[in-house]
Amino acid sequence: MGYTNVMVYREGILGWAKAGLPIDSTAQNPEVMIPIVSSTELQALNDPSTFLIDIRPESHFKKGHIQGSINIDLEDLPAKVKTLPKNRRIVLIDHKGKLTMTTGRYLCSKGFKDLMRLDGGFNAWVKNGMPIN
Repeated sequence: MGYTNVMVYREGILGWAKAGLPIDSTAQNPEVMIPIVSSTELQALNDPSTFLIDIRPESHFKKGHIQGSINIDLEDLPAKVKTLPKNRRIVLIDHKGKLTMTTGRYLCSKGFKDLMRLDGGFNAWVKNGMPIN
């Protein structure tokens, strides 16, 4: 493509923000606390009142996912947010638990209240020997 001097900032946008560096953004996501749930706790919570959203790409979801979870790729979330239930607990699942806080803030800004994040993401679920589909 002709680029010769390309670098990657390993910490990503969250690391950039944590370092106090400026971010140009039009999104005003609220500062909220979204509880973390462990794999064991989630297995106990996994009932009809709990709605599991796996925000990983579809190709990863197809390789394995938590039973009962639905896949909404993070990039597709804004287009699909109106299809999500506001009257149920929502647990957010990603690869390693790094993107769920940002996703939760976004959902809070859209009126969702009962949100949780899977500690360590899908990788921790598998590492803890939990069942996958």
